[in-house]
Amino acid sequence: MKKKDIFISLAIIGAAALTLWVCLRTKGHVRIDAGGADAELQVQNGWFARATITSGEGPPEVGARVYNARRLSISTKQNGQTWQIECLGPWGNLSRIKVKNNETTELRLGPPFLVRPGISRRGSDVSIDYTIIGQAGEHYQSFATKDGGAMRGAKINIVDEAGNVLNSGRFEYG
Repeated sequence: MKKKDIFISLAIIGAAALTLWVCLRTKGHVRIDAGGADAELQVQNGWFARATITSGEGPPEVGARVYNARRLSISTKQNGQTWQIECLGPWGNLSRIKVKNNETTELRLGPPFLVRPGISRRGSDVSIDYTIIGQAGEHYQSFATKDGGAMRGAKINIVDEAGNVLNSGRFEYG
């Protein structure tokens, strides 16, 4: 009776190991459309399954599973200078990226960006800020780097309905 139980246990363990091996071998591809910019997306599934996906010539092969975005960097060259902006979340449609076996998952992210203003009032002070949102609903940091150096605050013009500039200035961080 004991030998029979041992063989049954070994068969169950073997079937589980074979199933796990087959699941881990399944692969899919991820193609990134970043609106003409270069993108590098870091994704993670649980503790061990991590991948870095870049836009480029061909879609990279990754394990077929559901990933969560962790970090996204968009860069582009303009007039000989490299501009870069990063996203650390919230992720919008990139919060769950499902890669299926032998299929290519298409991700549209990054530019063209939507810049959404935010206005708050505290007493007589009015604060104006902005949120940069990509195609997939991902929220970027409100600053960019140019050739690796941080950029100063963005310029702002406040205009009336006729297009006359009422006031102008720069955003200040802090």
